[in-house]
Amino acid sequence: MKKVITLEIGNSSWWKNRKYRREAALEIRKLREKNSKVRLLKKYQLDSSNTIVYGDYEIS
Repeated sequence: MKKVITLEIGNSSWWKNRKYRREAALEIRKLREKNSKVRLLKKYQLDSSNTIVYGDYEIS
């Protein structure tokens, strides 16, 4: 069974980037400890003034 999740993985601000990357890494680490394969599908930003970088991950 394959499932796709979206995580906030970055920001244009350096201190917010550290925060989002750390949270995403912890989440991915938890998923991998459950013997799940995690693969990045794509990174993107929304077309608004929002500066968050999102990543879609496939879990199988």
